[in-house]
Amino acid sequence: MARSFRFVALLALLLAVLAGCGGASAVTLNDIPVFENAQLLEPGKNPIADTLAKNVQQAGQMGAKLDQRMYTLPKDTSWDSVQAFYKEKLEGSGWKSLNMPAAGSDMAQLSIWTRGTQSLTVARIAEPVNNELYLLFSLSSQ
Repeated sequence: MARSFRFVALLALLLAVLAGCGGASAVTLNDIPVFENAQLLEPGKNPIADTLAKNVQQAGQMGAKLDQRMYTLPKDTSWDSVQAFYKEKLEGSGWKSLNMPAAGSDMAQLSIWTRGTQSLTVARIAEPVNNELYLLFSLSSQ
């Protein structure tokens, strides 16, 4: 389990490095639609959420504007369904996909979106020990 948390923490910190470009009005993670039946992991109640909260705090101390959240997903949620959902929702509100080649593996897949001076990474992570699926958001602003 500790290995899984380290993997998630490393992935989250890696995603925090990514930044957007452009000039639209800034949004928060509250403005990003949540995939159907995803359940928020809350700091103070979940060690992964605690790690993400520390990432946000540390980024702020370094002058970075970062927000991260993680959700559990229903066990049958495919990456294709996550991608299709966010393609529809994000493109409809001005986000542009970086159109990268397929990124990830069976354990983690991600897509990166930009809008204005913001970058949003959406990742689906499969945790093999407890067989959970997670949805990670990392929103950085310049």
